[in-house]
Amino acid sequence: MKLQVKAKEPVSRVLTAVAAELQQQGVKGTLEHDLNVIIDEIHANLRMHVAEDNPDLNWTLLVEVGAECLDLVVEYPGPYFDPTNATPMLGDSLGSRADGGMGLHLISALSDEFHYNYQDGINAMIVRWNLKSDSKENKLCR
Repeated sequence: MKLQVKAKEPVSRVLTAVAAELQQQGVKGTLEHDLNVIIDEIHANLRMHVAEDNPDLNWTLLVEVGAECLDLVVEYPGPYFDPTNATPMLGDSLGSRADGGMGLHLISALSDEFHYNYQDGINAMIVRWNLKSDSKENKLCR
């Protein structure tokens, strides 16, 4: 499923479209929930940090379900920013911790792989869940 998203539109439209695709593909439960949390986080970050400088921003969301994995790919134009290199301050108390970074930590924690690519002015975040027994979800939930 490939979806063009306007940064100004509500995340609920995106989540509704993804839910329909996941239902069709037989994906449900914790994996569906984790995917929704990550899409919501990415959508919020794009609205706050990228669309602020580019109010007409459109981004592409791709969900691919294969035999061994589910991939979420988000592509958007803009300057280079590799979210996989952000390091949240996990040891700090909430009162002393600087804002930011926890959503990216959440993406890593809820998925099996989190990658980034930048080519020709396009940022691409690739989030993957292994659908076989070696995934984080299977290890944590059984």
